[in-house]
Amino acid sequence: MVSTQSQRARPLRFGLTTALPRGREFADFTAAVEDVGFDVMTFADHLLPTLAPFSGAAAAAAATTRLHVGTLVLNNDLRHPVDVAREAVTLAAISGGRFELGLGAGHMKSEYDAAGLRFDDAATRVDRLVEAVEVICPLLTGRAVAVDGTHYRVHAGAGELVAAPPYRVPLLLGGNGSRVLSLAGRVADIVGLAGVTHNADATEVRLTHFDDRGVIDRIEVVRAAAGDRFEEIELNGLIQFVVPTTDRAAAAAEIAGAVGGVSPATILDSPFVLLGTHEEMAETLVDRQRRYGISYWTVFDELAGRPSALPDIAKVIALLRG
Repeated sequence: MVSTQSQRARPLRFGLTTALPRGREFADFTAAVEDVGFDVMTFADHLLPTLAPFSGAAAAAAATTRLHVGTLVLNNDLRHPVDVAREAVTLAAISGGRFELGLGAGHMKSEYDAAGLRFDDAATRVDRLVEAVEVICPLLTGRAVAVDGTHYRVHAGAGELVAAPPYRVPLLLGGNGSRVLSLAGRVADIVGLAGVTHNADATEVRLTHFDDRGVIDRIEVVRAAAGDRFEEIELNGLIQFVVPTTDRAAAAAEIAGAVGGVSPATILDSPFVLLGTHEEMAETLVDRQRRYGISYWTVFDELAGRPSALPDIAKVIALLRG
C-alpha cells in the first residue's frame, strides 16, 4: 500500500476528457458535464479536426460556473513555453481560477509528419519538456525566468513576458516513463498516471505498469523524486475502460481479447479499468483511493469507437456524493 493519510483525506474529483467531435452542441454538452457532477473537463491536443485545447477550455469555462477546465495534455512540441504560460494565465484569469494546465512530451509521429515537424527521439522530446517546464513554472507564478538550455533560451524579469497571474494555475504532468514521472514529482501539482506506453512512432499502445504492481511502481518513482512534497501532490488516474456489467470476469475477458497481449486477470487487477455495477464501481474507486492515494479520476468522452463513459460515471458520482 502506497497511499498516505493526507492523500486519503482529499475529496474525490472526476474529470471528463474530450475532443468534442463536430456536430454536437457545445454549450449544452458542457453544461451537462457540469450538471451531472464532474469537476473537470479537459481537452486533448492532437492535430485532428477537433477543438483546439485552449479554445475549447475557454469556451467550456464561459459556458459553466463551477466546472474546472484544462488540457490533458498539451503536446509541448507544438508551442513555445512562453506562449503556453501566457495562454494558461489568461485562461485562469477569464475563468476565475478554474483552469488547470496539463503538459506532456508528445508522442504521435503521424501528426508530426503531417505538419512537417521533426519527430525527435523520446529522450530529446523529454529533454525539451524538462526545459519547457523550467520556463513555464516561474511564469505561472509571476517570477522572473532565466533559462539557458539546449532547446529554449528565455530571460525576462517578473511580469515582462506574462502578466502576473491573478489565480494559481495548477500544473499537471502526465506519463508512464520514469523521467517524466520524476519531473512531475519534482515540480507538478498533479501527476497523471495512465498505465500505457507507446512504441517509438506511436503506432502501438502497450499496457505497461497497468496492474496493481505496476501502478505502485510508478507512484514510487513519483514519491522518490518528490521527497517531502509528495503529500502535496494530487494523483490522477486515466481510466482506459469503463464497462457496466454484472459479469466482471466476462467483461475482462472481452477487453483482454480486444486489446491483445494482456490477460483477463491483468484487466481485473488494473486500476485503469472500471468494471461492474455502478455500486461496485463506486466502491472500487473508494478502495483505490485508500490503496494508491489516487483521488482524481479521468474518463474518456468517446475513444476509438467506444461510447462515452459520461453516463456511467455520472451515476457513480451520484452514488458517492449522495
